[in-house]
Amino acid sequence: MRSRKAKLISTEEEKSSNISSLKVIKQLFSFIGQANKKLISILVIIIIINVIVNWFTPLIFGALVDDGLGGGIGATGGDIEVVITLGTLFFFLTIIGVLTRIIQGYIISKLATLTMYYLRYELFVKFQALGLDYHDTPKRTTGKKINYLTGDVNTIQQLIQSGLLISLPNIFLVFGSLIFMILLSPELTLVAFLIVPGFFGIAGVLFRKARKYYKELRERVANVTSILDESIMGMKVIQSYAVEDENYQEFVKATEKERKTTMKTAKLNAFIPGTIILVITFGIGLLLLASGTLIRAGSLTQGTLISFIFYIFMFFEPLFSLISFVTMLQNSIAAGRRIISLLNEEVSILEDINAVKINDVKAKIEYIDVGFSYDTDNLVLKDINLRVKENERLAIVGYTGAGKSTFIKLLSRFYDPTKGEIKIDGINLKKIELKSLRTLMGIVLQENFLFSGTVKENIQYGKLNATDHEIIEAAKKVNAHEFITNLEKGYDTIVGERGNKLSEGQRQLIAFARALISNPPILILDEATSSIDPYSELLIQQALETLLKGRTSISIAHRLSTVINSDRIIVLDKGRIIEEGSHEELVKKNGLYNHLYKMQFKDPYKKEEIDEEPFEINGINNKFDNDDDRFPRFF
Repeated sequence: MRSRKAKLISTEEEKSSNISSLKVIKQLFSFIGQANKKLISILVIIIIINVIVNWFTPLIFGALVDDGLGGGIGATGGDIEVVITLGTLFFFLTIIGVLTRIIQGYIISKLATLTMYYLRYELFVKFQALGLDYHDTPKRTTGKKINYLTGDVNTIQQLIQSGLLISLPNIFLVFGSLIFMILLSPELTLVAFLIVPGFFGIAGVLFRKARKYYKELRERVANVTSILDESIMGMKVIQSYAVEDENYQEFVKATEKERKTTMKTAKLNAFIPGTIILVITFGIGLLLLASGTLIRAGSLTQGTLISFIFYIFMFFEPLFSLISFVTMLQNSIAAGRRIISLLNEEVSILEDINAVKINDVKAKIEYIDVGFSYDTDNLVLKDINLRVKENERLAIVGYTGAGKSTFIKLLSRFYDPTKGEIKIDGINLKKIELKSLRTLMGIVLQENFLFSGTVKENIQYGKLNATDHEIIEAAKKVNAHEFITNLEKGYDTIVGERGNKLSEGQRQLIAFARALISNPPILILDEATSSIDPYSELLIQQALETLLKGRTSISIAHRLSTVINSDRIIVLDKGRIIEEGSHEELVKKNGLYNHLYKMQFKDPYKKEEIDEEPFEINGINNKFDNDDDRFPRFF
């Protein structure tokens, strides 16, 4: 059975591929309208004026030849007054056409830019609204997510600016010129349209290939972006293992695939215009042959022929632009589908319409028959029933994969339980405003993210309106003040990307200060001291003795020395609570906690056989030997 995350990816891809091109275009027009409706109305008026000017300009040249220059049937000479009148009319129409074209181009560029920013804002808001079930999915890499906001959105901007909005006047020009061609000469129109089947036949073959190439190109670009992101983020690991050459080869391989696809697309784009022009030229040749016969028969004037030729170009030029737009659309449609699919992505953690805001809480926590599964088959947590008292210090221990981190993810409502419910002060988490819920908690993780600002800004992130005094006091409480003041610029020191200018212990102390500055009623520590040195751990343990007073806390730890002083310890194994009690009570039991405690505090220089000591879980004797696959995962 596939996991729920795998099914999510599959479903997402299916949804994206099922969005038709017509629906994408319709949705893009909707985005344009949401960006600025007023500009749309002005653009429509400008387009109509410009199109009307283009429609009637060929008639001026026809009248000039027939009436002004005497090229009509039976005409013997020209008329200078007609030439002057038509010239003046053409001058004014040209000015109107140029001005409307300039205004039209400006409005289109502005709408494309506004739409780009609108989409970026919407996508950014969507990313923040989507839960961890979306962001934790392995195939949704950071590079691919960034590509949504950059590559895909920029592609849509180019589509709008260079094709989508320009196609509107072109559609009017195509149908308008066709009507005028029929009115001027049905016979020549019929001849001209002899090339239309060939025109569309060749275009259809070429653009089917273009669709394939552009879809492949978007995938190649996204893959290169993903490799770049992972390489930059993982540079320390790459250099540590001296695999620069192998990583470079992987990048070259991906880039080479992108280059080959790009060249195939470039060749096709170069071939398309020449082929289309060749077909049109062949049609013009047929038209001239037919027009000679009609002029000789007296059913066609020279001026009408001139006007007709103008309309021929007016028909095929915008038609060619429309077909070029379709080519561009092949590149953009995949980006449009991805954007629309993401904006339509269902948010898993929804806020109840009647959700309440809670401020003053006693921070009593209840897990009632809670079960949770990341996929449809395997429960990570099973039948969890637990009550955490006000100001109680609870610790959770167990093997890696026992469900400890999932336990607190449910409390923070990053996920919702598959079954059962969780309450704070008797209120179901689903009935509490998300922002209100999460501001109740200070969370410190094993690997905390620091932003690339100053030390002060990173601490202040826990309370945006915190004063300098509050920041310093928070740092002092976690014993971070001393090392911060010894930095080059103290609290104004830039920590670097992800805090890479600081040691792990220093980053962790700053994370503690950030979590505690808002004085949260609930403090969550997820293996918060596992990656720091013993001295930093000692500093934090000293601070915690003061900080944990007067608040409810939940600590997850592999180092049992950090949870010995907890009021209560629960032991998780395979998603179930198998033991609970104080440290002293659990040590007296011949259970898993006692076994883990002995393992951690054995003297490594003494020859003591850990694997020969049995222990009890739910009354069943167990033997934990060196072949147990849980042993290396715990340490």
